[in-house]
Amino acid sequence: MNKHMTSVRLLLRRKITARFFTTVLFVCGAVAQVQAQGEDARQAVLDAATAMGGVERIQSLRTLRLRGYGHEAYQDGGSEITTEVAAPEKMTNLAAYERVIAVPNARTRVKARAFRAFVFAARAMMQGQPLHQVLDGAVAYDVSATGTPRRAAEVTARQRRMELLAQPVMALRAALDPASTLAALRMQDGLCLVDIKTADAAQFTLALDPQSKLPAWVQWVGPHENLGELRYRTEYSAWQPVAGLLLPMSFNTVSDFRNTVMLRLHVDRYELDIAIDDLAASAEVRAAAAPVPNYTVEAHPVARGVWLLAGNNGANSVLLEFADHLTLFELPTNRAWGEAVIATARRTVPGKPITQVIISHHHFDHTGGLRVAVAEGLELVTQRGNVGWFEELMSRPVTQFPDALSKNPRPLATLAVDDHLRMSDAALTVDIYHTVANAHMAHGLLAYVPEHKLLIQGDLFDKNWEVYFWGDTYEANMAYRKLEIERDVPIHGEVTPLADVRRLINQQTEQARTLCKQVADAGLSMPGCPLAWD
Repeated sequence: MNKHMTSVRLLLRRKITARFFTTVLFVCGAVAQVQAQGEDARQAVLDAATAMGGVERIQSLRTLRLRGYGHEAYQDGGSEITTEVAAPEKMTNLAAYERVIAVPNARTRVKARAFRAFVFAARAMMQGQPLHQVLDGAVAYDVSATGTPRRAAEVTARQRRMELLAQPVMALRAALDPASTLAALRMQDGLCLVDIKTADAAQFTLALDPQSKLPAWVQWVGPHENLGELRYRTEYSAWQPVAGLLLPMSFNTVSDFRNTVMLRLHVDRYELDIAIDDLAASAEVRAAAAPVPNYTVEAHPVARGVWLLAGNNGANSVLLEFADHLTLFELPTNRAWGEAVIATARRTVPGKPITQVIISHHHFDHTGGLRVAVAEGLELVTQRGNVGWFEELMSRPVTQFPDALSKNPRPLATLAVDDHLRMSDAALTVDIYHTVANAHMAHGLLAYVPEHKLLIQGDLFDKNWEVYFWGDTYEANMAYRKLEIERDVPIHGEVTPLADVRRLINQQTEQARTLCKQVADAGLSMPGCPLAWD
């Protein structure tokens, strides 16, 4: 009898569940007939608002503050030690995280202290960098440690706007706004999806759980220097009642690039309808033009056939002149820098085509101009372990934020280097070597010009580093390759005599030892301490 009753109950439950999902599917499928009115989509949003605490409570909310801690992907997941999919992510720990929202006027502030949770060659990055980021409508600005506000780029303002809309209360308020357009109600992976376009043209997709009716995630697309564009999804979990609302205690933002965890946020506390600081941008900030990339690149001769292409970017490229063509070493940072470097190279040596670009390693800060290079038809010279990575990056679809490569699509041509490649003709000889003994990059390349005894490198050494946690790498590569170096030509910094390189490495290494001792004496831990090679 009990077994019979259990079977009946299971059958009834299945029928009810099937009927429920059939209804949801019908409602979501019916949108094709009433899409212009968006009535089904609007009802789904109203149901979500009711589940969270009611339309009235959501609309009456004045301020919100959440406090917690989190973990953020370093360089959007583009700076792991290797290009392998299974490579562990480099994360930045976010301590004392606080987001404040002035709800009606879409103002928000994020404050935190960021700590690199991995070995890096800068004291400030390991001891914590303060973040103070603000959005006032369409104006984004940052506040320095001294309290000075500075306007941020429009692309930054757009990203902060979308991150604000990824807060479930703000997403629902936007969806409830009569000026917003709701469309494409549909079922996907067991969730009901609504596409939303706000009055200020922000676009995102809201996913709703058909059982709880609560928001499951918000998804949007933004431009990206290395990837063309990136799809972000902020997922919610651990809903708790707070002052008349249900709010998530956990946020997980992932991207469609290898499912990288962009931000994992743990909420310790919410406070609603409290007094907060005025987040309005000052008149001076509003009057300031949003910064745009504007690079000045100068070609500094290093030796016959070799130029350092330096400018106001904090990074360099190197131009190599062969008998009938030009080769670039590195296009770092972003697309605008890549365009400026290519233009300068052509002016410096007119009449010879640029045919190749050598990339020292795959990290995003060293490859931001690569999409420009591929659009120009340049061949990519990279270590063999990076080939699949760059094929993946250059083949991603870009539809909402077209760039040079999506407007002028070309197949990626690669020249893979295993251990050694010699580029040589009557004008110049350059040896390309796979780097060894390096904790920063597994598939790196360095270039050596034997005629001039020049080492061209990215991230083996930087004179501006405060501390040096892989100080044996430089000497190890010299010894392993039996290189006679007189001058170092870096992607970061200035051309430096070898004697000064060694002096600075010793100085930076000693500072690292001192820092590690301070950490140990305090009973604390820090990535890289004690020095692995000490």
